Amino acid sequence: MTTIPGLQAEWDILVKIVVSFLAGALIGLEREKAKRTISKEESEYGTPPGVRSFGFMALLGSLTITIPVFASKTIEGFGQTIAVSISLGMSILSILVVGIYSYYRLIILREPGITTLVALALAYAIGVGIGLGLFLESIAASVLITFMLAVKLRIEEAVRILTYEELLSALEIGIIVFLLGPFLAVDITDPWLHVINLRVLYGFFVIILILSYIGYILVKALGPRALTYFAFFGGLVHSEATVISITRLGLKIKREDDIIKGSIAAITAMVLRNLFLILGLTVLIAPPEILGMELLLTVTGFLLTILVGVFILSFRKMSKGEKLETLQTGLTIEKPVSYSIALKALLVFIVVLLATTIASNIAGETGVLISSIAGGLVSAEATIFTASTLQITGRISSQIALASAILATSSAVLNKLIYMRVAGASGSLLRKLVLSIVLMTIPLIITALVLLGISI
Repeated sequence: MTTIPGLQAEWDILVKIVVSFLAGALIGLEREKAKRTISKEESEYGTPPGVRSFGFMALLGSLTITIPVFASKTIEGFGQTIAVSISLGMSILSILVVGIYSYYRLIILREPGITTLVALALAYAIGVGIGLGLFLESIAASVLITFMLAVKLRIEEAVRILTYEELLSALEIGIIVFLLGPFLAVDITDPWLHVINLRVLYGFFVIILILSYIGYILVKALGPRALTYFAFFGGLVHSEATVISITRLGLKIKREDDIIKGSIAAITAMVLRNLFLILGLTVLIAPPEILGMELLLTVTGFLLTILVGVFILSFRKMSKGEKLETLQTGLTIEKPVSYSIALKALLVFIVVLLATTIASNIAGETGVLISSIAGGLVSAEATIFTASTLQITGRISSQIALASAILATSSAVLNKLIYMRVAGASGSLLRKLVLSIVLMTIPLIITALVLLGISI
C-alpha cells in the first residue's frame, strides 16, 4: 500500500483550519445576532464584522503558525528565517486589518466603543492558539468571549443600578473573603468540647453577608417579586442565612407578606435538599432491607411537607404597597449588608451548637435523637451526616438514623423563627408564620414517630 508523504501533517492542518474558522465564526455569529435582534447594540455597533470576518481572522491566526511549521518539515532547504518571516508577515497583516477597521470605525464613522475591535484581535489570538495545538483552551476562550459579548448589555445595566456605597459593600465582602479568608478559614477547633471550628464559623458569617448582598441587588433590580425566587435558590444553599437576608430586606421595604412567602420558599427548598441528601446517603450506606418500607415512609413524609409548602406559596399573594420604582429607590438609603445582624446570627449559631454538643453526650439512641433535634436547629445537613456516620459504625440502627435525619429537618424548619427574630422580625410577623411552619413539620414528625415505632 502506497502512502503519500506528509499526509498526516496535511490532515492536521485541515483540522486546525476548520476548528479555527468555527471558533472565530462563533464570535461573529453573536455580533450578527446582536446587530439584528438588540436595538441598543444595533445603534451602538452599526454594521460590525460578522461570521465570515471573525472566522477568517481566526483562520489567519491559525495559518500564521501552521504554514511555516508544515513548510519547514516538508520542503528541503526551507530555513528558519523564512518561517519566521511568514509568521511575521501574517501577524502584520492581522494588525493592518484591525487597524484599518479601527480607523474606519473611529475616525470616519465616529462610532464609540472598542469591544468589536478587541474581539477581532482576540479571534486572531484564538486562531494562533489552535495553530499551536491548544484546541481545548482556544475553544474555551471563544465560548467565554462570545458569552461576555452576549451579556455585555445586561452587565452594563446591572452596573448602572449600583451606587458607590453598594459597590463599596461588594469590595468589603471581597476583602473579607479573599484577604482575610486564608487566615480565618482554617481548621482550628476549641480544645474543650472540640466542636467550635473556626472554618465553620467563618463560612457561616461569609455566607450570610454574600446572600444578603445578592438578595439586596436582586430586589433592587427586579423588585419585591425577586424575594421568593432568591429565597428558594438560597434555601438550597443555606436556608438560615437566606431567611436572615430576606427578613432584613423585607422589613426594609415594608413587605411582611413577602417575608413570609420567601421564608416558606426557603424552607421548602431546604426540605427538598435534605430529601436528596438522605436518599443519597441511604443508597450508599444502608443495608438492602432498609430500601423498603422505611425508605418509602421517609420519602412520603418529605414529599408531603414539600407539597404543603407549595400549597401555601400558591395561595399567598404578594404584598400590596408602594410602586416598584419607589421601592428600588428606597433601597439605596442603607448599606446592602449588615455586619451586626451577621454577628448576631453567628452568636446564635455558637450558642445552639454548644447546646447540641451537651445533648449529644447523652448515652444511647435516645441521646442521638435528642441531639438530632437540637442539631437541626444549627445545621440539619451536618446532623444528617452525623447520623449516617453513627449508622456506618453500627452504633445506631438504620431506622434510628432515618428518624434522626427527619427530626433534624423538622428542627431546621422551626429554627427559621429564631433566625427571623435575630434579623429583626416582630412578634406579630412571627405569629403569622407559625401556623404555616407547624403545618409543614406535621408530616415529618408523624413519619419520624412511625419509624421509631417500627424500630422498637
